[in-house]
Amino acid sequence: MGFVKTAEEIRKIQSIYSRIQFLNTRNLTVTFETTTESIRALLPPPLEPTPEPLGVAWVGDIGNSNCVGPFMSLALYIRARYQDIVGNYCIASAMSTPEATMFARDLWGEPAKLAKLMFESQDEFVWGSAERYEVRYMSLRGRLTGAAATGRREHSFFHFKYAPRANGTGFDGAPQLVLVTADTTVEVGKRGRGELVFRDSAHDPVSEIPVKQVVEAVYTQGHTYVTARTLCEVDPDEFMAYSFSKTDAFDVVGEGTLLHAQAARKTRVGRGQYRN
Repeated sequence: MGFVKTAEEIRKIQSIYSRIQFLNTRNLTVTFETTTESIRALLPPPLEPTPEPLGVAWVGDIGNSNCVGPFMSLALYIRARYQDIVGNYCIASAMSTPEATMFARDLWGEPAKLAKLMFESQDEFVWGSAERYEVRYMSLRGRLTGAAATGRREHSFFHFKYAPRANGTGFDGAPQLVLVTADTTVEVGKRGRGELVFRDSAHDPVSEIPVKQVVEAVYTQGHTYVTARTLCEVDPDEFMAYSFSKTDAFDVVGEGTLLHAQAARKTRVGRGQYRN
């Protein structure tokens, strides 16, 4: 396939876009309780908080896919609602390959960034982390001693899809709220105690989200099939303040590597360790 596609090639590409397949996945999910105030501050309209102020940290090892091959991914979500749909709004996302990073950003608007990811397991322990600019800004771990449910389940995720105007001011068009639906078949499920560590990072400020307590850690293996649709257009002026989650801190990047090294030394120990 070259720069200009045939009608048959276009049909093949669009069939992949319409139903993404993530196969032979290993996943660790750590659910935590945060504050209603922080969720309200982080949610762009028209998303609204749910009664329980919950966050979700997730790391996964995708054995293969029908779009970008194998990769690892990590994400941080907060629980949200749009009308009668309850799902997880993606605050931050990291991918281990450029292909996966570009695919998620272009298709769904996911705030994915290229990062050094790790996913490991030994005996009853499973752990993973994301590192950028020499800062391991997010780590999660589970000690899994009990069984979790297997079978088929569905999860919903919210992203905002938008493009900055070429002159740097405003957007090309109205940002769109996108609903991503993951239809997962869980073949192996385990649960237990969880641990979550956030470290300060100018580029990935996850440590600004308070963690009151970790609820639990769940490990799964299985396959996931993903579809997506646009829910609505959102007000560009209201969304502007939330639209920089996909970019790094320009002032720090402009200062060069010295500030990155200083930040790495400052934050290596970690701001908080949260366990259930």
